[in-house]
Amino acid sequence: MREKLQPIADPAAHAREVTGYECRVFSDESPWQRYMIFRTTGGFEKLDRTFHQHCGPTALTNVIGAIQRRRGMACSDPEEVFARCAAAGQRRAAYWNIPEKFRLGGTSYLLLPSYARFCLRQFGIRDARVSGHLLASPEQMAAEIAKGRLLCLTMIRHRCYGSHVVVAYGAVRISPAGRGAPRLYLRIADGWASRPRYLAADTLGLCGYVSIQV
Repeated sequence: MREKLQPIADPAAHAREVTGYECRVFSDESPWQRYMIFRTTGGFEKLDRTFHQHCGPTALTNVIGAIQRRRGMACSDPEEVFARCAAAGQRRAAYWNIPEKFRLGGTSYLLLPSYARFCLRQFGIRDARVSGHLLASPEQMAAEIAKGRLLCLTMIRHRCYGSHVVVAYGAVRISPAGRGAPRLYLRIADGWASRPRYLAADTLGLCGYVSIQV
């Protein structure tokens, strides 16, 4: 059984630990960094009811908050955004509020593009271009981020996050003291912490994303 990974708070420190060399930031493309918000599943776990496997509605809450901040819109209350996104997901059979022990439930990756589009429109974001990619490489996602897009990144059995939805909003390349190609990390709002975290590209395995362009 492979060792479980831990969340990454500092990509340069992580690269140094992995490679054994001193590392520095080679490039950083994060057009959404100043607007990103970091609401967590723990913060929404118990509102008017108990929520389970609700990383999808949490990610959409962070996406909507970031777009509202960037556009100078009045920012909606995050709990209201989450509640409406969760309710919309349940109505559309895109989010199933089922305890994790039953190995069912959570957010449908297949329906996530239409689900995201519907939630954005609920909060006045009607011009967003939303497209889904069930299988993708980290380099594809980095290219999307460089074009100014927000991504709902979907993972299956990741060694840290398991099956999980996060918001990817930055791409950072770390150079290990000039030895070999820079290592790619995606900057994310992971729905677990109220601060940025990072995904090492070489750990991603099966993943996809929903691209949101506004």
